[in-house]
Amino acid sequence: MSKMLEKLIKALKEDPDSFVSGETLAELSGITRAGIWKQINQLREMGYEIESSSRKGYRLLGTPDLHPFEISEALATSRFGREIFFRTEVDSTNRWAKRLAAEGAAEGTLVLAETQTQGRGRLGRSWASAPGKGLWFSMILRPKISSAKLAGMTILTAVSMAQAINDVTGIQPLIKWPNDLVFDGRKMAGILAEVNGEADLVNYLIIGLGLNVNHIEPDFPEELRSIATSLRMISGSQLPRRPILQEFLRIFEGNYQNLATTGLAEIIKYAKAHSATLGKTVRINQGYHRILTGEAVDLDYDGSLWLKEPSGELVHVYAGEILENA
Repeated sequence: MSKMLEKLIKALKEDPDSFVSGETLAELSGITRAGIWKQINQLREMGYEIESSSRKGYRLLGTPDLHPFEISEALATSRFGREIFFRTEVDSTNRWAKRLAAEGAAEGTLVLAETQTQGRGRLGRSWASAPGKGLWFSMILRPKISSAKLAGMTILTAVSMAQAINDVTGIQPLIKWPNDLVFDGRKMAGILAEVNGEADLVNYLIIGLGLNVNHIEPDFPEELRSIATSLRMISGSQLPRRPILQEFLRIFEGNYQNLATTGLAEIIKYAKAHSATLGKTVRINQGYHRILTGEAVDLDYDGSLWLKEPSGELVHVYAGEILENA
């Protein structure tokens, strides 16, 4: 958004219940009243709801939920979300973020879309991204750690989003190891982390997150309607997405910064207290036709899972996908 448009929005927000004359806006911006009309129409195309009156001027009625300027304006972070790339439609926010990261985009850069045409989940699955219904975004991270220490980043992201959802809506999601948020056994969010680097050095890490916010059951593909949910379906009312994203970015930045001093201790503590996995018998797909079965008994300090097999042997599981709970 140009500086001129930002000036106009700020002027309209100063007294949202009153009209601001075209003459006042023209003086503020240094352009003609005809020029103001063009700028106002440009704002409307961005999703701003602006009432106009030939006698009174202009009044702001509503703002676009996910416009970068609106997200940044009340964002309580120093890095994350300070650079935002937004499109109405994109193939995949993770793919877009990877392209930007390879070009040198800074850590904390946020890539956001209203819908994804090729949204992806784990193990190459597609992710349904209904337009205007959810939060579909990716973040660029450049952690100065080895690839071996990245296992905890997915659980850190899941905990950060669970905390943000609870803060904003009062809904308490549970964390299904290693990368999902669920409520009453139904999935509401998924996380996809992709790394570029060598064994001893990470060039960049892309963390993508999809959260179902305002879906109703018909918004999901038929095969997902019995296993997916949204914050709207849980709360019974439509929710603004922007406060959830802003709160997530604030919490995530704090948790990420704390890694250098306290590690994952508090993250793991929260994940254990709000786990959908621990204490249950699970089947874990590790790929290459390897399936583990046993009781999920504990989370280790790095976010990995301890599984007790039927033989009584404890197995350390660093990655995989829970196929079902017994």
